[in-house]
Amino acid sequence: MTDNTHQPGIPATGPEADKRYRHRLVLGFGLFVLFFVFYVGTAVIQTPAFSHVSSIPFLGMPLGLFLSVAIFPASWVLIVIFFAKGE
Repeated sequence: MTDNTHQPGIPATGPEADKRYRHRLVLGFGLFVLFFVFYVGTAVIQTPAFSHVSSIPFLGMPLGLFLSVAIFPASWVLIVIFFAKGE
């Protein structure tokens, strides 16, 4: 087959497939970096050196606890964004 129409079971080729691949690559790494910064930032706040920051009250609980609990919902949101925007 010489045209670039996508058929089920046959990988797409050509410039459009390359563009889609780059888009997914940038999106995936961007979301990973965002999650990594959030995760490491939360871990750093939990250290004794930043205990004054982690003990700040936020929504009725210490900020450190809130951020620790928020890691999983944040990852779920990023996964939804990846699948929704990843085409």
